[in-house]
Amino acid sequence: MKKIFNIVVLLLCVATLSAQTVDRSIRPAAAPAKEIDIKDAKIFTLANGLKVFVVEDNRAPIVYYSLQLDIKPALGGNKAGLQESFGGVIGTATKTKTKEQLNKEIDLIAARMNLNDRGGYGSSLKKYESKMLELLADMILNPVFTQEELDLNKTQQKSGLQYINDDPASISSRMASALAYGKDFPSGEVETIETIDNVTVSDLELFYSTYFAPNAMRLVIVGNITEAEAKANAEKYFGMWEKKNVPETSYTIPQAPAQSKVAMFNKDGAVQSVVSLVYPVDFKPGAPDIEAARIANYVLGGGMAGRLFMNLRETNSYTYGVYSFLREGEQVGLFEISSGRNGGASVKANTTDSSLMQIIYEMNRMINTPITEDDLKGAKAYIAGSFGRSLQESSTIARFAVNIDKYNLPKDYYKNYLKRLEAVTISDVQAAAKKYFKPENAWVVVVGDKSHAETLKQFDSNNTVQFYDINVNPIAAPETKTAEITTEQIIDNYVKALGGVAAIEAINDYKMTGSVSAMGQQLVFSQMFKKPEMSLTTITMNGMVVQKVIFNGKTLNMSGMAGNQEFTKGKEFDAIKAEAGICPPMNFVKNGYTMTVKGIENDAYILDVDSGSLKTYWFDTKTGLLIKTSTTADTPQGTIQQIMEFSDYRPVNGILFPYTIKQKAAGMEMVTTISDVKVNAGLTNEDFK
Repeated sequence: MKKIFNIVVLLLCVATLSAQTVDRSIRPAAAPAKEIDIKDAKIFTLANGLKVFVVEDNRAPIVYYSLQLDIKPALGGNKAGLQESFGGVIGTATKTKTKEQLNKEIDLIAARMNLNDRGGYGSSLKKYESKMLELLADMILNPVFTQEELDLNKTQQKSGLQYINDDPASISSRMASALAYGKDFPSGEVETIETIDNVTVSDLELFYSTYFAPNAMRLVIVGNITEAEAKANAEKYFGMWEKKNVPETSYTIPQAPAQSKVAMFNKDGAVQSVVSLVYPVDFKPGAPDIEAARIANYVLGGGMAGRLFMNLRETNSYTYGVYSFLREGEQVGLFEISSGRNGGASVKANTTDSSLMQIIYEMNRMINTPITEDDLKGAKAYIAGSFGRSLQESSTIARFAVNIDKYNLPKDYYKNYLKRLEAVTISDVQAAAKKYFKPENAWVVVVGDKSHAETLKQFDSNNTVQFYDINVNPIAAPETKTAEITTEQIIDNYVKALGGVAAIEAINDYKMTGSVSAMGQQLVFSQMFKKPEMSLTTITMNGMVVQKVIFNGKTLNMSGMAGNQEFTKGKEFDAIKAEAGICPPMNFVKNGYTMTVKGIENDAYILDVDSGSLKTYWFDTKTGLLIKTSTTADTPQGTIQQIMEFSDYRPVNGILFPYTIKQKAAGMEMVTTISDVKVNAGLTNEDFK
């Protein structure tokens, strides 16, 4: 009977639920945010002042030790780049182990270890903990700074500077930092070849002896370890480290401009402009409105669903990608518009001003109009998910432990992160937008062709555009002077500079060989030519063909790692045909190309040549020689500029050949160095296969 009664009750419940109407248009309410289970750090301090944080995490048999230096060092000044050099050299060798020995012992235990100017870390399996700590302590306490490693690091830094000089996005990033922070603030210092060269081994040793001290460090230990084990290890490996008085520098805290300013770097002929809005903000770790500010930034431009991305890319097709970043800082934060990779957002050159207008429009829309409920929920879900994923990393747990101590945050600050996030309201987000989005107090940074300067004046409070050089020093606006010369005269001067018509026409064939340096790799280069217009260019690496281009006047064959292609017409075909011969400009008039003298700039005549596609040539006004060309190419990432620079001309059989050729495109550089040129070597058609 009881069983029958229970069945009847169950049926009545089902019937009652079935009779209720469910409105499926209403999103179910989210469950209340819960406190996150993050273990508190156990904290103790050694006699030498080293503060130790221990977080037990037994999910994996791994231990992670992080030494974090908390200092305010002196500015580099005429040795800007010193800290980067220090970070690149420390840990490469010790007083007890050479570089090779150290690397071998690290590899044997499969440890992850790294030292830099802000400390360092070591991570390994629990069973290799003692050996890993032995190595880490040796690297921290007994570093050796050698001239060889410093020279290697300087070479790397200089290569990085060369890359920056050629990459518009990197130039934008360099300018944005220097202008927003100021050069008298660590993040705004500008490194140059000269400042890097000024750094000595003695400077590295002095930096170490001045700032590396246990009382200026925090040691964070996360992983499969107990507090007792951590105490024993800290004492054993770092207890003998002697404390010292560490000086502290006071900096001028950066301030946003009182009114908007436009800063520009000129990139002649650039088919894209790199644009950014950047300024410092009072936004520090633990700010009371930090969650609301992060939501505001996410809605504005925190991802591909952000308003900036949807406006500039999806609606207007101005750019491949654009994002906003609101970064907190220990002394000052930063707001910046960026491509998400490096520097500002690359936009089509003819939309430079329109792109900036839309960026400012979206910032003002965030300030003046409340976001929607869907905006709020989507942002919260994304930020909560990112936060949860970050907890998988030991370094995140270590950072949380240090931040709580360093910034005097509540012990449950990160445990209650999701609760605080969930409590943010639409009005909170708008208040944060009003506080942190300041287009009227921004540096508007543009890297692009100077021809757009006039349209950029509207974004400057004084209706001016200030140009800067590569080291972010203000300079006069680049000026293109009128050239009192014809296209025919420019080409005639070039022909004479090479050796003259008779010497050029006497060449039936030539073969050039050399090497190509690209992305840290060395490749073998070979190029052959035979009258009237046969050519073959081959680039190989370790005997493997990377690229092979064959042209016989009627057919263009391209093969290599990118696959095989054949053309009898089209842009690729026309581009190769236009460059056929010893001196292609000799044939421009005969081929019916349209030529325009644009003027004189930086002691070079600028000549535009339209052969079906536009190409710009720069000829030295003194020597007459070709020094640079610029073309454009369509890629999946948008239109990019391709630049070739020619230098180191040397005579061969009465004709000058450039022995150094630099190719630059999309932030990458390829340098071809010619080692040998043979003229009239008797090449046959069989050689061009």
